[in-house]
Parts: sequence; C-alpha cells; structure tokens
Amino acid sequence: SNAMSNMQLDTLRRIVQEINSSVSLHDSLDIMVNQVADAMKVDVCSIYLLDERNQRYLLMASKGLNPESVGHVSLQLSEGLVGLVGQREEIVNLENASKHERFAYLPETGEEIYNSFLGVPVMYRRKVMGVLVVQNKQPQDFSEAAESFLVTLCAQLSGVIAHAHAVGNID
Repeated sequence: SNAMSNMQLDTLRRIVQEINSSVSLHDSLDIMVNQVADAMKVDVCSIYLLDERNQRYLLMASKGLNPESVGHVSLQLSEGLVGLVGQREEIVNLENASKHERFAYLPETGEEIYNSFLGVPVMYRRKVMGVLVVQNKQPQDFSEAAESFLVTLCAQLSGVIAHAHAVGNID
C-alpha cells in the first residue's frame, strides 16, 4: 500500500522527537541515519550536506558505509546520484543504482555492493540543504510509503539544519 502504516507514523514521531531534543546537529544526523536504517531495515542510510562554500556535498553521517569516510568523502554538485537528487530537487528511486549513468563509484565508502538506491532531497524554503540516501544490497523497488516516510523526515530535518546554519553550528 502507498499509505504509511501506524508503525511508520509512530517511528516517525519517535525519530522527530529525538532529533528535536538532541543537542547538536551531528547528534541529530547520527540519530536519524541509525533510526532510519533500523526502521526501514536497510543496509545503509547516509546524509550528505551541501557545503556552499566549497560547492560540494559532504558525507556527514552514515549507518552502513565505512565510518572513516564520514566527514571526509564529498561529491561535486553535479556528481553521482546524490548530485542528481540535488539538481532535480526530487526523489531518485532506483532498483539497480550501479547501472545508472550517473552512478559514481566512491571506493573509500565501501558502497559498491549496494544495488538499490533511494535518495531524497532535504529542502528548506525551496533550497536544497542536503540529500538523504538509503541503500540495500538486494535490488528492490522502494515503495511510495517508504518515499513518504523519508520525505516527511527530511522536512523535519531541514529545519534543524537551517537552524544550525543560522547559529553557525554547521561545522
């Protein structure tokens, strides 16, 4: 079904509460990737934030990718599927990501084994703040309910990121 289940709504409320009560942006992002990976039973959940100064997307939090790549790996604005999500400002949902022409291989993340890809833009006041990505080893078509779940979460997260920008806590 396309509607979110009660379980998803409960999970959503719980994650949003945790994000809103966490002290720092880093904590919020870590909570989010871990909770989303658990709730959706996916192998990977990552958040890339737009670094406007350097015009790149920086991997800021991840459950499933190589922890050492967090805070170090970045993509140009037009690079990879993350860049595609940001450019289009819309969801990219792929059953087999590595076959897509825009797939960018980042060896340091250890991500080559993940087939399915769902990327959602984190938008605030019609501006892209970042991209949330979930990935799975098994090729799978993520449902509309999964999309709705992430879109709703990203809408909540965007305010947190915008606030961090405003008070200078982004780095």
